[in-house]
Amino acid sequence: MYIVDSHCDSIQQVDIRRHGIVNPYNYSQKHQQLQFVAAFCSWPGDDAEKCFRRAVRYIGHFKLRMEIEKDKVEQVYTYADIERAFGAGKHAALLTIEGGTGIVGSAQVFRDFYAAGVRVFGMTWLCNDLCASTRRDNGEDDYGLTDLGREIIEVGNELGMIFDVSHMSDRSFWETAPLVKKPIIATHSNFRALCGHPRNLTDDMTREIIRQGGMIGLNFYPKFICDDPAESDIAALLRHLEYCLSLGGENNIGFGGDVDGTSGKYPKGLDETSSIHDRIIEYMLSHNYSEELVRKVAGENYLNFLKKYL
Repeated sequence: MYIVDSHCDSIQQVDIRRHGIVNPYNYSQKHQQLQFVAAFCSWPGDDAEKCFRRAVRYIGHFKLRMEIEKDKVEQVYTYADIERAFGAGKHAALLTIEGGTGIVGSAQVFRDFYAAGVRVFGMTWLCNDLCASTRRDNGEDDYGLTDLGREIIEVGNELGMIFDVSHMSDRSFWETAPLVKKPIIATHSNFRALCGHPRNLTDDMTREIIRQGGMIGLNFYPKFICDDPAESDIAALLRHLEYCLSLGGENNIGFGGDVDGTSGKYPKGLDETSSIHDRIIEYMLSHNYSEELVRKVAGENYLNFLKKYL
């Protein structure tokens, strides 16, 4: 069995706490794992230049940790790289961007990030000059993509970038969906029908991702699992999986845990004392989920997607 998780904020913890990329809680202790590692490229109140400097610092941390931890993990750029890392008995790490403020409105900086290994790009965390709206709050104005956002999608299509819609507003989602050449993915999103948070996906959004052949990563953050976060546990998280299955997404769902981005808050039964992913897999296998489905959710679905589009 292989594990793929499409979103973590571990570089921030490297920056703050000076620990590694691979840790006992964020990587599997039983299986080889591909982790999408996000360079956070936005922050409330920070101007684009400051966001750029942070993103560059985070990418530098990532590159350094890949060298320091080379016996355990390799940076990957292509699907062949994933196969090579797994074949060598290592974990793998794919560099991504969360929030596009730090490209400072420059298509060339966007290209530079691609050259550094960024293969998945989330244009917004909060509103910025690419998407002038957000899913953070209900009732706020939704202006959709800006002209610069449309330009960046065009450049990304040329480069082969995969676009992440997890933090996009509803209008931005629907304006992005027809513009991309590769299927959109929601790296860390759950379903609004079960939890009304505006960053979760509507049924129509989910069906569009499935129609395109894209992917959705289940988010482990309690606020995106239950309207009352205190009620979040592994069973509640897996109700989001079952809901996606009910919409036809058996081959389009995986993990997108937001590990290291939840301020240590996880559903009851999960914490940072041991591998979060291993415990979810063990729970699923002990609660009558078929091994075939567990393998798909754990990693096969994402690997199949990446074999086509990375």
